[in-house]
Amino acid sequence: MTTIYEIAKRAKVSIGTVDRVLHKRGRVSKETEEKVRQIILELNYKPSVYARGLALSKTYLFGILMPEPTQDGCFWQLPEVGIRKAQNELKVYNIEIKHFFYDKYSIHSFQQACASILAHPETFDGLLIAPVLSRFAEDFIKNIPHNIPYVFFDSYLPNVDCLTFIGQKSFQSGVLSGKLMSILVGRDATIAVIRILPEDYHLEDRVGGFQSFFSQDPGIRIRVYEADLMKGQEAIHAVTRRILEENGDLGGLFVPSACTGNVAEFIHSRNGQSPIRLIGYDLTDENIRFMKEGVIDFLISQRPEIQGYRGIHALYRHVVLKEAIPREMILPIDIVTRENIDYYINEIV
Repeated sequence: MTTIYEIAKRAKVSIGTVDRVLHKRGRVSKETEEKVRQIILELNYKPSVYARGLALSKTYLFGILMPEPTQDGCFWQLPEVGIRKAQNELKVYNIEIKHFFYDKYSIHSFQQACASILAHPETFDGLLIAPVLSRFAEDFIKNIPHNIPYVFFDSYLPNVDCLTFIGQKSFQSGVLSGKLMSILVGRDATIAVIRILPEDYHLEDRVGGFQSFFSQDPGIRIRVYEADLMKGQEAIHAVTRRILEENGDLGGLFVPSACTGNVAEFIHSRNGQSPIRLIGYDLTDENIRFMKEGVIDFLISQRPEIQGYRGIHALYRHVVLKEAIPREMILPIDIVTRENIDYYINEIV
């Protein structure tokens, strides 16, 4: 059965736009409306009167468990943009969301947020979860009632029964980062990797993928350093200082998280010294600035806005429309450079 999600995907518009065309609620250009209506005819779409009537007869509440938006260089503001966009599109179906923000570097804060959800789980029709504190998130997941669907975004947990995971193949993105670094540094150099603590499955996979690329290259020496952010953001500067002091032949630095900007800031403060090739993740304002200044060579974009957006829509499609949802929604591994970065900024759908 054709769904409005399929129509939106083919027309390259939002579900909200398709809904406005179907129900003649305006605020759509004539050209877009004609394109959507043509696709509706081609797919022989028949609106589900039952689903719409059911949606309008009750309110659906989705809980959002994610780090505080200002953490990691304000990285978490990015998926929040997509979440808000999806919520606005689905207001007509009485979709509401409730946030449970936690301090990513405080186990107590995370456990408090989880406890708030589990205190009254029956109030939620679905959950959207960023399980970045992997070991502690596993304990939380075990206590979610079986009748409440949950979606993972940004990172994942193995061997759990989530509705779907929305994000990248982390190991492969690490492999790609290794290939990019090999192009930058040549064949005889030391490359430092900053392993971010506390442990997180998808960050560990990125490091593993990066190391695997160089496993058969004797000319490249990989040194892994740890930065425990439970001790504060200054841990990033401290480990970067140590890397620069201990490696006179340092050719490059790989940071498998949005904390790349913190490393770039420290490197940038060393005016007059030889440049260090730097590869990291995510289009935070700080990372964008240092990329445009030439301190960061490559950023891997995981499209967090789209992750948040699709997460809410996945819950809506499953809970309200009773649609089958794929077990994974894997996003492309985008290579962002100073030359193309402006085309990625503020991309939502």
